[in-house]
Amino acid sequence: MSVVQPHRVLFIPELLGIILSFVDEIDHVNNVCVCKQWSEIALDIIWKEVDDLSRLLALLRPYKIRGRYNFFDGLPDSRDWARFQKYANRVRILRFQQDSDVHYTGLLDDMARTRTTLDMLPNLHTLEWIYEDVDCMERATLFMHPRLKHLVISAPPLRYKDKVSFFLDVCVRAPHLHSLDLRVPYRVQYIETAILELLRGLPDLKKVIFPEFFLTSSIVSELSRMKHVNIVQFEYGHEQGYGEEKDVDTFSPVLEQGAFPALWDLAFTARIEHVMRFMNADFAPINLTSLYINTYVEHKPEELHMLFVMLSERCCRLSELYVLLAHHITGELELVPANQITFNTLTPLLSFPNLVTFQVMHKYPINITLEEIEELACRWPSLESLTLNEEPLVMHEFTLDLRALVPFARHCPKLRRLGLFIDANPVNIPPTLELKPFAALCFLSVGTSRARDPEAVAAFLSHLCPPNCKLEVGVTWISFGIRSCRLLDDDVRVEITRRFHPWKSVRDILPVLIQLRNEEREKSRALQEEVEDLRMRTRLLMDKVDIKASDSCIVV
Repeated sequence: MSVVQPHRVLFIPELLGIILSFVDEIDHVNNVCVCKQWSEIALDIIWKEVDDLSRLLALLRPYKIRGRYNFFDGLPDSRDWARFQKYANRVRILRFQQDSDVHYTGLLDDMARTRTTLDMLPNLHTLEWIYEDVDCMERATLFMHPRLKHLVISAPPLRYKDKVSFFLDVCVRAPHLHSLDLRVPYRVQYIETAILELLRGLPDLKKVIFPEFFLTSSIVSELSRMKHVNIVQFEYGHEQGYGEEKDVDTFSPVLEQGAFPALWDLAFTARIEHVMRFMNADFAPINLTSLYINTYVEHKPEELHMLFVMLSERCCRLSELYVLLAHHITGELELVPANQITFNTLTPLLSFPNLVTFQVMHKYPINITLEEIEELACRWPSLESLTLNEEPLVMHEFTLDLRALVPFARHCPKLRRLGLFIDANPVNIPPTLELKPFAALCFLSVGTSRARDPEAVAAFLSHLCPPNCKLEVGVTWISFGIRSCRLLDDDVRVEITRRFHPWKSVRDILPVLIQLRNEEREKSRALQEEVEDLRMRTRLLMDKVDIKASDSCIVV
């Protein structure tokens, strides 16, 4: 009986690894049993990322659970370590989040005492270690070594006095980090000195992510002296940690010659006047391609206009610009027309030579007309992402409706994300025969917009939206800022909820209608092709018998 030989492509390790990376985890276990070559590649995939520390510890030796604590059934010996190392060498990413119900400190201490090599995971390049207490904090260093490149870690607990010593230990054990993601559950003033020492001890750092309100003048000044830093960001939310707005109330970093030699992506929180002073200063990072500005102070549209003018003149390489004017006071949400952003406020954006992404957020709706939207889209054909304040908290003043989508579909073929605040009223729906669908739209965000007739709105959108376009509804205000900024008035929350339900119906109906619309287009295209084919055949037959198109078919 002949045996079917596998295709030779399955013996090329690189290609085989790519193929096996697409199968489910349970299939990897089966692949391990195929042959030695498949076994090695499948094991590399299985152990490349470890999200469960207990799964890794069990490789060394069986352990028992007594209450909240775990204990090996005996101290690991050299044979255990030899077996463990065959798997540990494959681990590239280790993620751990402390669970107050389970303690691994005893197991980790036994590993530290009995290990046969200094580096327990010698090929680890990414370590994520999120802890709550000092004991767990100190065990993080067991997995650090000079080849570690990416670190996501909690700051020492607030009650831990010598925070600098822990960070210095990190610098000694992992001095060549490329990225640092620091999670801190308290304000920056309690740890600023330690962060500065940490940054000074990591000369190869390229990317930093801090909690909001942690990019103080001192920290930004220190980052400006680092040769390789190219991304400086902050993240919102409980996971990253909440700081205090007062810590960045004044933003005035000291920039020296050669500041930020590699920086291209910067995000920070500051008043607009401080941003302008910073970006106008000598040695400012004018080669940025992405800039994210956040402020909780009330600003006039004129200030925003001047900021855009200055950035268009100073930062010619800017391709992404995000401005969040997140100031609002609970109980005070009366519309002030003089403080609304207008088309005139935004016109400097059209002077940026490379800008393709723009987002602005404000508590008041943007005062912009359909004619101005047409002009904006027409003059910005390279646009890829535009979010024009689709979730204002004052929600009853509309200047746009569904017709505002049409210019972007017509003039912006690269547009992938669009956010607008609109009154989706079927009365103002334009004729669908004149519509040109979006070519690349992936996300349509309507925020706190209003939908009057979900079925009619969905039917209209089905003419514009591509098959995989997602409709986004709701607000993000409650996910960032200090506590007072995350609170919304009761009537605002009720109105947001009321508006969500019609849009949910649109979101449910839209994919079905888009599919039906595509099937109609395909059928129409097929019929058109068939008609053209028949016309061509007719012409060929008529030419063959030398019959003119105007000749009569009646034979006398």
